[in-house]
Amino acid sequence: MTGADVLLLPGEPDPSVVRLMIFEVPAARALTRRQNNGDECVWCSAAEGLPPLCGPSAWRPHGCAPCRQIRVTYLRAYLAWKGHAQDCEPCRTEWCPDGWGLALAHGIAYEVAGKEEPVYCACGCPLSRTSRRLRPYVTDCLTGPRYSHTGPCTNPGAPASADEGTRR
Repeated sequence: MTGADVLLLPGEPDPSVVRLMIFEVPAARALTRRQNNGDECVWCSAAEGLPPLCGPSAWRPHGCAPCRQIRVTYLRAYLAWKGHAQDCEPCRTEWCPDGWGLALAHGIAYEVAGKEEPVYCACGCPLSRTSRRLRPYVTDCLTGPRYSHTGPCTNPGAPASADEGTRR
Protein backbone atom coordinates (compact mmCIF):
# COMPACT_ATOMS: atom_id res chain seq x y z
CA MET A 1 0.00 0.00 0.00
CA THR A 2 1.34 3.43 -0.88
CA GLY A 3 0.94 6.67 1.04
CA ALA A 4 -1.55 7.91 -1.56
CA ASP A 5 -3.63 4.76 -1.09
CA VAL A 6 -3.82 5.42 2.64
CA LEU A 7 -5.05 8.99 2.17
CA LEU A 8 -7.67 8.05 -0.41
CA LEU A 9 -9.17 4.87 1.09
CA PRO A 10 -12.97 5.09 1.04
CA GLY A 11 -15.42 3.30 3.28
CA GLU A 12 -15.74 2.33 6.88
CA PRO A 13 -12.63 1.88 9.01
CA ASP A 14 -11.42 -1.57 10.02
CA PRO A 15 -11.66 -2.68 13.68
CA SER A 16 -8.09 -1.61 14.53
CA VAL A 17 -8.95 1.97 13.53
CA VAL A 18 -12.26 1.89 15.41
CA ARG A 19 -10.46 0.63 18.53
CA LEU A 20 -8.04 3.59 18.43
CA MET A 21 -10.69 6.24 17.72
CA ILE A 22 -11.40 6.85 21.41
CA PHE A 23 -7.78 7.99 21.84
CA GLU A 24 -8.47 10.80 19.38
CA VAL A 25 -11.24 12.25 21.54
CA PRO A 26 -10.17 15.20 23.71
CA ALA A 27 -10.20 14.57 27.47
CA ALA A 28 -13.66 14.75 29.04
CA ARG A 29 -12.59 17.70 31.19
CA ALA A 30 -11.77 19.69 28.02
CA LEU A 31 -15.24 19.12 26.53
CA THR A 32 -18.51 20.92 27.18
CA ARG A 33 -21.41 19.16 28.87
CA ARG A 34 -23.18 18.84 25.48
CA GLN A 35 -20.05 17.28 23.91
CA ASN A 36 -19.63 14.86 26.82
CA ASN A 37 -23.30 13.84 26.48
CA GLY A 38 -23.00 13.20 22.73
CA ASP A 39 -25.17 16.17 21.71
CA GLU A 40 -22.31 17.95 19.89
CA CYS A 41 -19.23 16.85 17.95
CA VAL A 42 -16.21 16.60 20.25
CA TRP A 43 -14.01 18.35 17.66
CA CYS A 44 -16.15 21.08 16.09
CA SER A 45 -19.36 21.31 18.19
CA ALA A 46 -21.66 20.47 15.23
CA ALA A 47 -25.01 19.13 16.42
CA GLU A 48 -26.15 16.99 13.47
CA GLY A 49 -25.12 13.59 12.07
CA LEU A 50 -23.27 12.41 15.15
CA PRO A 51 -22.33 8.72 15.28
CA PRO A 52 -20.92 7.50 18.62
CA LEU A 53 -17.16 7.18 19.03
CA CYS A 54 -17.11 4.04 21.20
CA GLY A 55 -16.65 5.59 24.62
CA PRO A 56 -17.31 3.81 27.90
CA SER A 57 -21.00 3.38 28.65
CA ALA A 58 -21.17 6.33 31.07
CA TRP A 59 -19.38 8.61 28.60
CA ARG A 60 -20.96 9.12 25.19
CA PRO A 61 -18.68 11.19 22.92
CA HIS A 62 -19.86 11.64 19.33
CA GLY A 63 -18.24 13.09 16.22
CA CYS A 64 -19.65 14.54 13.01
CA ALA A 65 -18.86 12.70 9.76
CA PRO A 66 -16.23 15.18 8.44
CA CYS A 67 -14.30 15.33 11.74
CA ARG A 68 -14.55 11.55 12.17
CA GLN A 69 -13.20 10.96 8.64
CA ILE A 70 -10.20 13.20 9.33
CA ARG A 71 -9.31 11.08 12.37
CA VAL A 72 -9.99 7.81 10.52
CA THR A 73 -7.55 8.90 7.79
CA TYR A 74 -4.94 9.86 10.38
CA LEU A 75 -5.28 6.50 12.18
CA ARG A 76 -5.16 4.55 8.90
CA ALA A 77 -1.99 6.40 7.90
CA TYR A 78 -0.38 5.75 11.28
CA LEU A 79 -1.29 2.03 11.22
CA ALA A 80 -0.09 1.57 7.62
CA TRP A 81 3.25 3.20 8.48
CA LYS A 82 3.49 1.17 11.70
CA GLY A 83 2.71 -2.04 9.77
CA HIS A 84 5.53 -1.32 7.35
CA ALA A 85 7.98 -0.44 10.14
CA GLN A 86 7.23 -3.70 11.99
CA ASP A 87 8.38 -5.74 9.00
CA CYS A 88 11.21 -3.48 7.77
CA GLU A 89 14.59 -3.77 9.46
CA PRO A 90 16.00 -0.57 7.88
CA CYS A 91 13.06 1.42 9.32
CA ARG A 92 14.17 0.53 12.82
CA THR A 93 17.63 2.08 12.52
CA GLU A 94 17.68 4.54 9.62
CA TRP A 95 15.66 6.29 6.96
CA CYS A 96 13.88 3.81 4.65
CA PRO A 97 12.92 4.95 1.15
CA ASP A 98 10.09 2.39 0.98
CA GLY A 99 8.54 3.69 4.19
CA TRP A 100 8.95 7.36 3.34
CA GLY A 101 5.72 7.54 1.29
CA LEU A 102 3.80 6.17 4.26
CA ALA A 103 5.59 8.62 6.56
CA LEU A 104 4.59 11.51 4.26
CA ALA A 105 0.96 10.33 4.18
CA HIS A 106 1.05 10.15 7.98
CA GLY A 107 2.49 13.68 8.14
CA ILE A 108 -0.28 15.06 5.92
CA ALA A 109 -2.99 13.30 7.92
CA TYR A 110 -1.34 14.45 11.19
CA GLU A 111 -1.47 18.07 10.05
CA VAL A 112 -5.05 17.89 8.72
CA ALA A 113 -6.16 16.36 12.04
CA GLY A 114 -4.89 19.52 13.74
CA LYS A 115 -2.20 17.81 15.75
CA GLU A 116 0.49 20.08 17.09
CA GLU A 117 4.24 20.14 16.51
CA PRO A 118 6.55 18.86 17.77
CA VAL A 119 5.77 15.16 17.97
CA TYR A 120 6.97 13.74 21.28
CA CYS A 121 8.48 10.29 21.22
CA ALA A 122 7.82 7.77 23.97
CA CYS A 123 11.16 8.77 25.55
CA GLY A 124 10.19 12.46 25.55
CA CYS A 125 12.32 13.62 22.62
CA PRO A 126 10.60 16.30 20.52
CA LEU A 127 10.79 15.79 16.75
CA SER A 128 9.24 17.48 13.74
CA ARG A 129 6.57 15.38 12.02
CA THR A 130 8.77 15.58 8.90
CA SER A 131 11.94 14.36 10.64
CA ARG A 132 13.56 11.36 9.04
CA ARG A 133 14.24 10.07 12.57
CA LEU A 134 10.56 9.86 13.52
CA ARG A 135 9.04 6.36 13.54
CA PRO A 136 5.79 4.82 14.70
CA TYR A 137 6.29 3.07 18.04
CA VAL A 138 6.33 -0.62 17.17
CA THR A 139 4.73 -2.64 19.97
CA ASP A 140 2.34 -5.55 20.17
CA CYS A 141 0.09 -3.74 22.64
CA LEU A 142 -0.99 -0.48 21.03
CA THR A 143 -3.11 1.74 23.26
CA GLY A 144 -2.97 4.78 20.99
CA PRO A 145 -0.65 6.26 18.37
CA ARG A 146 2.83 6.65 19.83
CA TYR A 147 6.17 7.50 18.30
CA SER A 148 9.83 6.62 18.63
CA HIS A 149 12.98 7.65 16.78
CA THR A 150 16.12 6.25 15.25
CA GLY A 151 19.58 7.16 16.49
CA PRO A 152 20.70 8.27 19.92
CA CYS A 153 18.21 9.71 22.36
CA THR A 154 18.73 13.45 22.94
CA ASN A 155 16.46 13.66 25.98
CA PRO A 156 18.71 14.03 29.03
CA GLY A 157 15.87 12.93 31.33
CA ALA A 158 15.21 9.68 29.47
CA PRO A 159 16.08 6.44 31.27
CA ALA A 160 19.39 4.83 30.28
CA SER A 161 17.48 2.17 28.34
CA ALA A 162 15.48 4.77 26.36
CA ASP A 163 17.93 4.69 23.44
CA GLU A 164 17.39 0.99 22.90
CA GLY A 165 13.62 1.20 23.39
CA THR A 166 13.18 3.99 20.88
CA ARG A 167 14.85 2.22 18.00
CA ARG A 168 12.08 -0.32 17.62
